[in-house]
Amino acid sequence: MLRFVADFNERAGTIGSHAIFQDRRREVPLNIVLLGHDDLPSLYALQRVIEAAPQHGYTAFFSGDLPASRGTPEALRELAEVDARLCERLRQSGRLGKPLLDAATLPQPNSARGLETLERLAPDLVISIRYRRILRDEAIAIPRLGVLNLHSGVLPDYKGVMATFWAMLHGEPTIGATLHRIIDSGIDTGPVIGLCRIPAAYGTSYLANVLRLYGPGCELVAAALQALAAGREPAATPQESGGRYFSTPRATDIEAFMERGLVLANGLEMAEIEPRKT
Repeated sequence: MLRFVADFNERAGTIGSHAIFQDRRREVPLNIVLLGHDDLPSLYALQRVIEAAPQHGYTAFFSGDLPASRGTPEALRELAEVDARLCERLRQSGRLGKPLLDAATLPQPNSARGLETLERLAPDLVISIRYRRILRDEAIAIPRLGVLNLHSGVLPDYKGVMATFWAMLHGEPTIGATLHRIIDSGIDTGPVIGLCRIPAAYGTSYLANVLRLYGPGCELVAAALQALAAGREPAATPQESGGRYFSTPRATDIEAFMERGLVLANGLEMAEIEPRKT
């Protein structure tokens, strides 16, 4: 069960039970399109969103694989293999709902066919978590309540690809997830609705740290969704200037990561998302 928060910044407190009841009483069920990727963090996060607000209708799409690059470091290929095995375990666990089990691919959302698919669904809202495609203006304009993106990095400091990897490589004491609006084709540049930070766990893997972000990160999504369903616009703040865009790590970056005693994945990451035994 996700804990809803009263506002959308790091100092937010818990909504009182009366306020939650009042908001939920006014909520209107929404037609929501989920955009994600067929990897463990995305499946886990999207499922948490569905479970937090099951009263809404959901249709999910995955981004599909990017063209293989001959220069992809072997360690990233191994990471993808570990992730694929864990995804299969998650599917077999029975914990994924029908929207994710039935998800189709939408590899070209800005094409005529992609736009037709989105327009036919007439979504009230689009929620993107780890979707590997850039939405252009026509696609962004389709949902009447806009597009939300949950980025697994602190914005504006860590824009782009594998933000948690780069934060760990730089020895950051905390890592974070940022909920922001997508208002144009800029990458991780839209107004920020909320930011959560947690201590970086250097004794676990990169993949485990990413998974740890999506508990508090999905609380931000759930609170914003609750506000939108009740007819309230979540406050959003334009991002500060600066920050940096990070690309896919090169082999030398991964070597530096491993020289710090860090690992990308070890196959034990399901422990981060499985229910705790009491």
